[in-house]
Amino acid sequence: MAFDNQTRNLLQRLVGDCRDLLTREFDAKLQEIYGIYAGEGRVLGLEKLTHLDDERLRVAALLRERINHLAAGSGGIPSPIGEAVRRVLREQAFTVLNRFAALRMAEERGIIVESVGGGLNSKGFKTFSEVAYSGLGGAYERYRAFLRCMFDEMAVDLGVLFDRHSPYGLLFPRENVLLELFDLLNALEVKPLWKEDETIGWIYQYFNDPAERKRMREASAAPRNSRELAVRNQFFTPRYVVEFLTDNTLGRVWYEMTRGETKLREQCRYLVRRPKEIFLGPRETAPEQQKQDDLTQEELLKQPVFIPHRSLKDPRTILMLDPACGSMHFGLYAFDLFEVIYDEAWVRHATRRLVTLRFYWRMKRERSSKTSTISGRSGWLGCFLGSKPDRRFIPRLTMFASKWHYREKPVKGFSSGQQIRVSGFLTFWG
Repeated sequence: MAFDNQTRNLLQRLVGDCRDLLTREFDAKLQEIYGIYAGEGRVLGLEKLTHLDDERLRVAALLRERINHLAAGSGGIPSPIGEAVRRVLREQAFTVLNRFAALRMAEERGIIVESVGGGLNSKGFKTFSEVAYSGLGGAYERYRAFLRCMFDEMAVDLGVLFDRHSPYGLLFPRENVLLELFDLLNALEVKPLWKEDETIGWIYQYFNDPAERKRMREASAAPRNSRELAVRNQFFTPRYVVEFLTDNTLGRVWYEMTRGETKLREQCRYLVRRPKEIFLGPRETAPEQQKQDDLTQEELLKQPVFIPHRSLKDPRTILMLDPACGSMHFGLYAFDLFEVIYDEAWVRHATRRLVTLRFYWRMKRERSSKTSTISGRSGWLGCFLGSKPDRRFIPRLTMFASKWHYREKPVKGFSSGQQIRVSGFLTFWG
């Protein structure tokens, strides 16, 4: 679906409502439970929190560590403790919202069982409750235990967001607020948005309050700390911009390497191409062209364009760098292009065999008979000969690749009867 103004406004209202709901809830929890007051810029000592159990005392101590750290780097802002507490509120609300949003998006893609989309009636939680029953308390307590299990599972791949021990995720909404959050996230009009890759990026941008950004700019012409630097400059890149820039960088590189013989020619909607493109050979140079000042725009488009030769590379040497990746919108789209590039590279080199082995070979020399025997054992053997490997596995090969090169000839310094001992990951073109 297209993220037009109406769609973005809908998502902006959703994010604003969730942010305000969670911020109010966590502000109340900090005051009522943890003795931290944002409005007054005051934090009670831990010795005064005699009503807390060990777990809540641990959380109270971590919150104070975070507040003191932020206050120390406030950059001369008035009332540093108060501002640090307000930043902690935003951090905690931001983490909870993004965790729930990520789970909703994972549900819609079939990556995980329904955990948020049905609230306390989600399929995953109902299965969990049948096992736990009442041993963990009421429905709210069981759901928190269920979420902790989900977070630990997701943290294997997304530790930055789902790490339960992170100082950014110390607070959790109480039951009544959790139910309100479910109502907002599972509203019928926003359900289609969870299937879109852009959603998480717009959440990333819309969480920053425009009024807060305006106050920052009025107070100082330049950012006074890392928080202000981020808020002033966090803007999500729309899909069409991502496609245009990626199509004409990564897509263009592969298009020229393959001399136009690639699926990206049709897949990249914004790839700039001319009607008459002529790809030059390795040692060819473009002929001199006559002046074209008098030609019309239509006539210019019909003129031949000579494209310098670009040698075909192993796609594993084509790298991408996004120094301000944010929600990784460029990376997600670039992955789609890389997937095509890797597939096409395999087809182009079908006559050459990509062999990946982890092996442990031992060749023994038997001096008496002057003959050799080879015994091999392998903890894992993956050998793709003339067949296409799982494309999800290909990018991982380079992580373990060594610089050994396979040779059928005897290795220098060893005769056919001598012993060789080699172990490691081997990736080569046969």
